[in-house]
Amino acid sequence: ILGGDITASGDMKINGDVLNSKVVQMTNSSSVIDTFNTGSFRSAKYILQVTSASNYQVSEMLVLHNDGTPLNTEYAQLNSGLNLVNFSTDINGANVRLNASGNFISCSVRHERTIIPN
Repeated sequence: ILGGDITASGDMKINGDVLNSKVVQMTNSSSVIDTFNTGSFRSAKYILQVTSASNYQVSEMLVLHNDGTPLNTEYAQLNSGLNLVNFSTDINGANVRLNASGNFISCSVRHERTIIPN
């Protein structure tokens, strides 16, 4: 936390990368935006912001896996007139992947992720 204080009382546990913020510059029509390990985490919530020139898109997405199949729902999407990318999930090895695909390869995708352990 930049310039802030953290105060806690009672039982508090945190392991690994629970809250994560990242920016990915897409260079292809399909890019992996984020991954998380299926053995450690069951679900994630993303806040997604996409920028391409003066076009913008924002949404939220919930992701869940059942040890072999990823499930997701994107909701609350707003855009400035164009749907820049579509988000999907898959499993590759031991990781759930959040993917973005679209016709605008010069998109910047910024996300904030909260993941919940198994």
